[in-house]
Amino acid sequence: MRTFFIKDQVEIENIINACDICFVGITELDGSPYVIPLNFAFDHNEVILHSAPEGKHQLLLQKDNRVCITFCSDRKLMYQHPDVACSYSMNSKSVLVKGKVIFIENLEEKEQAMNLFMKKYTQRSDFKYSLPALRNVKVWKVKVESITAKAFGQNFKTQQ
Repeated sequence: MRTFFIKDQVEIENIINACDICFVGITELDGSPYVIPLNFAFDHNEVILHSAPEGKHQLLLQKDNRVCITFCSDRKLMYQHPDVACSYSMNSKSVLVKGKVIFIENLEEKEQAMNLFMKKYTQRSDFKYSLPALRNVKVWKVKVESITAKAFGQNFKTQQ
């Protein structure tokens, strides 16, 4: 399977925005990985996430706020011959982001972040939120510290 790095920022953002969920890798207390799927918004080189206000992920992030987030889009199963298993390949594009979680506590900032989610999933951003709803959601902000994007699969051509 051939792999090509993607450097174009617009294409990278298009891959991210084509995804409905991302997978967030957190470090367990014993150093092993813990990965959870989450809804997200991407805005100004930041990944915005939200979750319940408590849980295992919250305890782990208090110890180590570094995360690795993966996005994968444009998945397509390809093959050279339908009866030859080794001729099958998955064409796809992926983005890997690393950064540190900062929790948004300010209610106005939480509301702005929640509107980014709603705009991503509904194309609307004119929602109202009750104070209990805003207080009972944990909103995460991850500023991109490093980003890597790849296209992989047997039929990808290099992009000049």
